[in-house]
Amino acid sequence: MIKHRGTSIRFRLAASYTALLGLTFALIGVGVWVALEHSIQQTADRELRSRLADIRRYVDGFSADDLLHQEEEFREESLLGQATANVRISDARGKWLFRTPGTESWPPMPHADSPAAQESPRTVRVGRDVIRVLTARVRVGFVQIGLPIDAFEEVRNGFLWSIALGSPILLVVAGFGGYWMSGRALKPVDTISNTAARISAQELSTRLPTSGVDDELDRLSNVLNAMLTRLELAFKRITEFTADASHELRTPVAIIQTTSELMQSRSRTVDAHVNAWGLVRVETERMSHLIADLLTLARLDVGKAGFEFRQMDLSEAVRTASEEMRVLADAKKLVLTVHAATSCPIHGDSDALRRATCILLDNAIKFTPSGEIRLEVKLLARAEVTVSDTGVGIGQEDIPFIFDRFYRVSKDRSRKTGGAGLGLSIARLIVERHGGELSAESTPNKGSTFTMFLPVR
Repeated sequence: MIKHRGTSIRFRLAASYTALLGLTFALIGVGVWVALEHSIQQTADRELRSRLADIRRYVDGFSADDLLHQEEEFREESLLGQATANVRISDARGKWLFRTPGTESWPPMPHADSPAAQESPRTVRVGRDVIRVLTARVRVGFVQIGLPIDAFEEVRNGFLWSIALGSPILLVVAGFGGYWMSGRALKPVDTISNTAARISAQELSTRLPTSGVDDELDRLSNVLNAMLTRLELAFKRITEFTADASHELRTPVAIIQTTSELMQSRSRTVDAHVNAWGLVRVETERMSHLIADLLTLARLDVGKAGFEFRQMDLSEAVRTASEEMRVLADAKKLVLTVHAATSCPIHGDSDALRRATCILLDNAIKFTPSGEIRLEVKLLARAEVTVSDTGVGIGQEDIPFIFDRFYRVSKDRSRKTGGAGLGLSIARLIVERHGGELSAESTPNKGSTFTMFLPVR
C-alpha cells in the first residue's frame, strides 16, 4: 500500500461524502419542519374558519344585549359543537358578551378601527398549551376562536428529536461506509502506483494492470501504458543510436590514434607524412560532422536553433542548395535537374531551409548509383519542394521510421555512405519548426521521393 502524506484521498472522499450527507439531512429536516409547520397551521386555520362560520350564523341572529342574556343557550347550542369550548365574544367597545374559561390570557380584542380586526390567525402559548387563535368581526362586535394544537406540536417535536438523534448515528455509519467504499474504489489506484513505482529505465517492459471494464482507471492505465510503450521504444532507439554513434566516433578516433603512433614510431617520408595527415584530416572532419549533427538535433529539440524568420524566396534558397550539391552529383555522374517557380515567397529561415534541401539532395545522391535526381519547387495552396531520385529505394516497412534519428534501414548503410543517419531527422525538424511537414514515398530498386510542404504566409 502506498503511504500518503497528509490527509489521504480516501479520508477526504469519506469526509466529503459524510459532510454532503449531513448537509442533505439538515436541508431535509428544515424542509420537513417548515412543511409540517405550514400543514399544522393550514389544518388548524381551516377548522377555525369552519367554526367561525357556525358562530356567525348563530350570533348574527341576536343583538349584543340579547346575546349577553343568552350565555346558557349559547353554551348548549348543538350547532356549534366543540367550538364553544374556546370562544370569547365582545361588542365593538370591548365589553365581554361571552367567553369560556381559560381564555383570559389570550391576545386582547382589537378595537373597531384596528387592522387586526380582520381575520388573522396566530399562534399563542398559554402556559404549556399552544393554541391557534382566530380573531374576526361579527355583527355584534368581535369574536376570538381558539384551537389547541398541542398534539400537532408533539408530532413536529417528535420528528425534530428523531432527526437530531438519528442523524449523527446515520452520519457515523455513512462515514465508515464511505471510508470502506473509498478504499475499494481507490484500490486500483494503489495497484497502479505500486506498479508504476517499480518501472525504471531497465524495466520499461512492465505495464500497468487493467480490469477490462473500460472505466476511467482503465483508460488512465491504457494511456500510461501507451506512453510507456513509446518510452520503451525511444530508450531502445537511444541505446541503439548510442552504440552506433560510439562506433562512428570510435573508428575515426582509433584511426587518428593509430596514425599518430605510427608516425612517431620511426622516421617517415614526406609523402607518408602528407598521406597520414590527410587521413587524420578526413577522420577529423567526419567526427566534426557527426558532433555538429548531434548539436543541431539537440538545439532543435529545445527550440534554440537560432532561426531568423523573415520574408524570403524559397525558390532562390532551393537553387542555391542545388548549386552546392551539384558537384557531388557530377562526381557520381548523376543528372541533377532543377525546376523551380520563378518566385515562391514564404516566411522562414533561408539558411535552415537551404540546409534541409541539401540534406535531401545529399541523401538522394548517396543512394542513387546512376540515373537522375529531380528537384522541383511548386507554389500551390502550400509551397512544395520535391526531391526525386532513381536510386535503391526504401522498403515499405521502413518508411514510417526513416525520419527517426535512432532508426537505420540497415546496420551498415550509413557506414558505407559515410553518414550517421541523422540527416533526415534534422531535415524533418527544420520543416516542422516552419509549420510544415516532410513526407516520403519510395519503391525498392526504383527510387524515392521526398516532399517538403511549407505554409505560404
